[in-house]
Amino acid sequence: MNRKWIKRIIAMVLVVLLLGGGYFIYRRFQAPGASANANYMVARAQIGDIEINVSASGTVVAAVTQEVVPLISGTVEKLEVKEGDRVKEGDVIAVIDDESLQQEIEKIESNLKQQNLSLSKLKDSLSDYYIKAPADGRVKFLKAKVGEDVGTTTRTYGALAIISTDGKMKVTVKPKGNVSLVEGEKVLVRLEDGTEVEGTVVETALDQMAGQQYSQAGTSIGSVQVQIERDDLPIGAKATVLKHDENSGEYVAIGEGTLDVNQGVNVTGNNGKISVIYVKENSMVKRGDNLFKLDDSDVRANIESQNLTIEQTQKELESKKSLLGNTEVKSPINGIITSLNVKVGDQVQQGRAIATIVDPAQLNVVVAVDELDIPKVKIGQKARVKVDAFPDMVFEGEVIKIADIGQSSGGGVTTFDVTISIKDPGDIRIGMSATAEIQVESKKGVVLIPIEAVQERNGEKYVLVASSSLQNKEESEGETADGSASAPETTGGGGAEGRRFVTRNRSVSAQSGSSFGEISFRRVEIGLTNETYAEVISGVEEGEEVLIPVSSSTTTQNSWQGMFPGFGGMRGAFPQGGFDRSRVPSNTRR
Repeated sequence: MNRKWIKRIIAMVLVVLLLGGGYFIYRRFQAPGASANANYMVARAQIGDIEINVSASGTVVAAVTQEVVPLISGTVEKLEVKEGDRVKEGDVIAVIDDESLQQEIEKIESNLKQQNLSLSKLKDSLSDYYIKAPADGRVKFLKAKVGEDVGTTTRTYGALAIISTDGKMKVTVKPKGNVSLVEGEKVLVRLEDGTEVEGTVVETALDQMAGQQYSQAGTSIGSVQVQIERDDLPIGAKATVLKHDENSGEYVAIGEGTLDVNQGVNVTGNNGKISVIYVKENSMVKRGDNLFKLDDSDVRANIESQNLTIEQTQKELESKKSLLGNTEVKSPINGIITSLNVKVGDQVQQGRAIATIVDPAQLNVVVAVDELDIPKVKIGQKARVKVDAFPDMVFEGEVIKIADIGQSSGGGVTTFDVTISIKDPGDIRIGMSATAEIQVESKKGVVLIPIEAVQERNGEKYVLVASSSLQNKEESEGETADGSASAPETTGGGGAEGRRFVTRNRSVSAQSGSSFGEISFRRVEIGLTNETYAEVISGVEEGEEVLIPVSSSTTTQNSWQGMFPGFGGMRGAFPQGGFDRSRVPSNTRR
């Protein structure tokens, strides 16, 4: 083959390739309608309200359940109701025999008497902690000190103190030299500090013949006791007894001794520590006066404890006596007897329930909320409750309790019980099945578009916007698919209550000059979303029209992807002839 033919063949191949590539490009970038008519829904952005709801199912329960408890223990004498009976607050449920209560009261009274007797003995024992003066007189030889043990002091000194009972003191001496002394003779007693007092010889025990003088030479044998008419001198002090010599006119020493009480009583003790000393040495006291007080903290603590015990016993006695008139067990509320645990003749205990009453007029519904939704649910949130027995009615409710501990519902799913109060339960009965829609978040007066209009690419949100939509903002009726008939507006639901979106179906090609004018892919900022609507924070204004492809066939879906490569398929499809979102959305996560 010559060179000329080779060139012709190459030229023909190039022409075929160019024609094929052009056809491919034409098919690739022409509007979907070029290969198959693509149907689109058109929705106008409107101002409305949006809410996010959490849906859960559960059972109707009583809001108020009250146990009936007797105030006294005893035997059931009579029952006035049976299970299932309706009662009013104050109705008699049962009558209890109070014989056992009477026995309890008698036992408490006996205990109280014993406690008071013990208290009296403890108080009397306080007097044992005082050491009193055994006689009238003057305190001498005071050796007791605060904090010392009386037994130890007594054993060491022979006494805690001595009381002089006759107001006198004495000194006993052994005379020296040629001295003649007779009973009744006056002498001088001189103390070592120089104090001089008069004394009287009251006793002589000298070895002499009656009526004779002492021996002319040497020292007399025996002792002489001299009495002093006062007892305020220091006991144990050294004293010298002197006799007046008539010849020389001077006093001559007879002998020396120590001062002592003339007549006295020793004050002693066996045990206990001295906490208070009421007297000083040489103090004058009367019989029975307090001299010392021993530490009585232990007995006083026992007295205080006993007082508290008596006080508690008295309160218990008063409480029991107040129950004597409570032999009738009465209903605490209006309601229905759901359980009755006793019969006539049974023994009942004070405070232990014998029946249960529920109030059918106050009802709650307890629903099981998925663990993924429970963080959104809060106390006080509003809810719409539907009861299976009343499918056409919606009841208002409010979240009043959220369980802290979840329960496994199988399959690795955990749910939490949420309690919702029903505002006006009407004819709802305990045990009925119900579904609750809890409004966990909402906004009012925001720009809304159908959720299906929103697409996502690389983390950004986009919508298809028709450039002619602003000019047609006032249009209230849309064209049909062939442009010859109008389609009615459809009412929005799921939060856009009372609002309407203008929607219409058209077969269009996404290119300049289409019936929508220029079609642009616009980035938007989305706020709250639910299964029906999306809140547009920015990017689309009220009145603008957004396009929603209807996935009526695979060709249409592929055409959409071909127009905007890289964008995924639509989230859902609208039925032909318009979209209706009047349903209430179920569990929807933002």
